Amino acid sequence: MRVTTRLPLRADVAWDTVKRTDTLRYVTRGLLGFRVEGGAPERLAEDETYRMRLLFFGVVPAWRHEIHVVRLDERAREIRTEERGGPVRDWRHRITVDEEGWSSTRYTDELDISAGAVTPLVWLYAQFFYRYRQMRWRRLARRLARPSSGGQPAGSA
Repeated sequence: MRVTTRLPLRADVAWDTVKRTDTLRYVTRGLLGFRVEGGAPERLAEDETYRMRLLFFGVVPAWRHEIHVVRLDERAREIRTEERGGPVRDWRHRITVDEEGWSSTRYTDELDISAGAVTPLVWLYAQFFYRYRQMRWRRLARRLARPSSGGQPAGSA
């Protein structure tokens, strides 16, 4: 599965923002929340594993989920994770941020999902979820592109 959107934002700003855990909270807010064991770091780091409890709609407890950051490549502006939890045996996620001009960025989520017999249902959920995330990304990018944003990506908006 591959979902791409254009952001009205410089690629360096988008890339810095994508690595922040408060950005992840912002783009998933409304559909999914999470509580990271030991607390969430400010930024994702390569070769780190984050264990969390997922919360549907931010409040309904779901399963435990694990995200391992396999690659965080500053030069290529790429993050690759391997995830698992609940019915999901293997959820490989690749995020890329590509410059398309001074103030335009192509943001892409690519997924490879394996969840046994429920893979088609998980895939359908992922289709909806990542389109929702990218809609939230576009909203956040418009806010960040405004001079008065102060560079704070997600906050409590």
